[in-house]
Amino acid sequence: MWSGVPAARAQKLALSVDAASSSSPPESGYLRLGTRTAPNGHTLDVNSQYLLRDEQPWLPVMGEFHFARFPRARWEEQLLKMKAGGVQIVATYVFWIFHEEEQGAFDFRGDRDLRAFVELCAKHGLYVVVRIGPWNHAELRNGGFPDWLVQQLPASALRSNDPAYLAAVRTYWQQLRQQTRGLLWKEGGPIIGVQLENEYNRNKAGQGAVHIVELKKLALAQGFDVPLYTVTGWQGARYPEQEVLPVFGGYPDEPWGRGPTKMPPVEVYNFRFRSREGGNLGIQGGETAVRNTPEQLAHYPFLGAEFGGGVPVMYRRRPLLTPHDVAAMLPVQLGSGVNLYGYYMFHGGRNPQGKRTWLQESTRTNSYNDLPRIGYDFQAPLGETGAESPLFARLKLVHYFLNDFGSLLAPMTPHAPTVQPPSASDLRTPRWAVRTQGRSGFLFFNNYVRNYAMPVQEGVQFTVQLPGEVLTFPQQPVTVPAGSYFIWPFNLDLGGARLKYATAQLFTRLTVNQEPYYVFFAQPGIPAEMVFDAATVQSVVTPSGAVAANNGQFRVTGVVPSTGLTLTVQPRTGPAVRVLVLSEQQALQTWKASLHGTEHLVLTPQEIYFDHDQIQLQSEGKPEFQFGIFPALPHAPKAIGGALKPGTPDGVFFTYSAAVPTRTIKVETHLLKPAGTVPPIRFGGPSKGAMEPSDTTYQQAAQWRLALTGAKLTGLDDIILRVTYAGDAIRLSAGDKLLTDDFYNGAPWRISYRNLVADGLRKPLQLSILPLRQDAPIYLEEGRRPSFPATGQVSELRQVEATARYRLAVDTTH
Repeated sequence: MWSGVPAARAQKLALSVDAASSSSPPESGYLRLGTRTAPNGHTLDVNSQYLLRDEQPWLPVMGEFHFARFPRARWEEQLLKMKAGGVQIVATYVFWIFHEEEQGAFDFRGDRDLRAFVELCAKHGLYVVVRIGPWNHAELRNGGFPDWLVQQLPASALRSNDPAYLAAVRTYWQQLRQQTRGLLWKEGGPIIGVQLENEYNRNKAGQGAVHIVELKKLALAQGFDVPLYTVTGWQGARYPEQEVLPVFGGYPDEPWGRGPTKMPPVEVYNFRFRSREGGNLGIQGGETAVRNTPEQLAHYPFLGAEFGGGVPVMYRRRPLLTPHDVAAMLPVQLGSGVNLYGYYMFHGGRNPQGKRTWLQESTRTNSYNDLPRIGYDFQAPLGETGAESPLFARLKLVHYFLNDFGSLLAPMTPHAPTVQPPSASDLRTPRWAVRTQGRSGFLFFNNYVRNYAMPVQEGVQFTVQLPGEVLTFPQQPVTVPAGSYFIWPFNLDLGGARLKYATAQLFTRLTVNQEPYYVFFAQPGIPAEMVFDAATVQSVVTPSGAVAANNGQFRVTGVVPSTGLTLTVQPRTGPAVRVLVLSEQQALQTWKASLHGTEHLVLTPQEIYFDHDQIQLQSEGKPEFQFGIFPALPHAPKAIGGALKPGTPDGVFFTYSAAVPTRTIKVETHLLKPAGTVPPIRFGGPSKGAMEPSDTTYQQAAQWRLALTGAKLTGLDDIILRVTYAGDAIRLSAGDKLLTDDFYNGAPWRISYRNLVADGLRKPLQLSILPLRQDAPIYLEEGRRPSFPATGQVSELRQVEATARYRLAVDTTH
């Protein structure tokens, strides 16, 4: 419900931007990268402004998924979920310590099977960027270096052109090349890029740009000839000009920070017009370095590889994100000129247990941070359990836009407004930008900052100076609610009809019976309005709202978002253009897929992915399924192993429902040992901050035995154990084997029973909770710190629930 001040009475807040100047054409030929043409003739290339696929501008979505941190048996369904969410490139670290923990004993079996993972990506049309290090970070022990390497070579030799170090890297990369033979782009495979090193700005002898040059030579010598070579570009990164592409990022919070207090407003919610670097990205073991200048970066497109799809929970700082914390970054970064939107992480996971040691980053091994030993959920769109979080659907709202209209956005130049916030801490000045090419463009607006109340922006109206035109919209000022963020088009060609502007966000498009359909969604609290250029349009018809024809325009107001057809626009040439304007909630539940060669929209409140011509639905806790399809299928869909019931049409969608048998799983807990008293938290490590307690302190944890009844996975997607508790850290074990763990952040802990079964459950489950001290100098979100008894410490198990995740497969071919 819109509760702002009516636009007609609001004081006008005139916002202007000069986008009249023409931008320079992209520079080509500067970069010396790899083979750009695949055996089938398809090409991948890059110029100074954007990527190109088959000579056309390309603005893809990239998501990080560490295959070795997730059970191999579940890789395929997770990749299909990523694809359903609009991800086109899968980035993955290849961790040296996972594959050669013991010198000379290489392991690419089971969950470590790089080749099998890349082949699955190829099977489902996903591109791959392999981040081969040799140093990765990724919150791993030694940054991913094996212990034997760190023990054999002095620290000064690592990450340098030291001959012994390069010899070890050569041996490792030879193995990686064997695993990827036949899978590179030039070989007809999906691997289009290689990242060299990570977070690298060292500059002593044999380091810096000369080391990156040597790594690239080494990669090429092993056969890693790919269209794209990247390096992380922040914090004054050292890299050779012309040889690699710098990539950037930013996160909604800093769990690697030292203090226990709330952060000031984070830079990622403020448009970047002067720098590509996120203010909260650092480099472990790096040096003070001069940042890249705009003149240097002018040769390279603005590419992102580490925009936080979440953040990890670290010991001393435990941020708890909301979906908006991540989704609000999208219009900001895209409006700043980003032309590859890459997430770290898009999929969470778990560290395997090493043969000799635990493999997580820890201050015990002189690393900067303390991470859980196993758990690496990252609060990602697809978390440690593999389930789709609410964030997953929200990000898709922009991913689909980029999939369908990224070729228009990629060549557009960003323009800063006349008045900008002087810093990220200014929460009053409106935050916005436009990107244009000629007179066409998109407006990006953000009125959201994590953990800070934003003002209602009343009387908002934009004036954009374009070549030969001054465009002011909307015609009547609007109120932008606190927390709102959006992307609006202007002067956009919709199948021959010129849309002057829309106060609704462009979502996706499809073709039905040779007619184009454009799908928008309205922002809560902002009236949806569309204006068309009458020079390109004969008529506009709407079953709701009002159409006014004057001043050479058709203006549509009073649009009521719904699943029905909103507008029929007849251009002066060509077929009619159909427009749908959904509500934001309806758009969150709308998915797009190709079913038996035809584009379809699927509307469902359930989790969803597509496997060729099958619709796979998943529902947590509820054995009922509902979905609608548009356009209608040529044959009625059928549930595999069940029955579908046709329903009443929901707007343009043909609806169906089904139910599966209810499953009840019971959990009983039995206290084995009450908590002891824990000592004060220690300070130290490279960060000089709070450190994870010692193994001796963990012996003071309270312990419970868990007994599950009815926990059979047959016919289910999964069973989720949901643990509500209060304490410092929590661990789940089977006998002496640690299965997974986490640090308390105030949210219930979710565990995938299917993942536990993949580990092999041979002994009863046991839960342990380490007491949290009232004086613990750790950061928890406001309202998430638990109540403490008189003892000053808490270790409390409040509830353990087991919830069935039901599944339904729908065949659309019969």
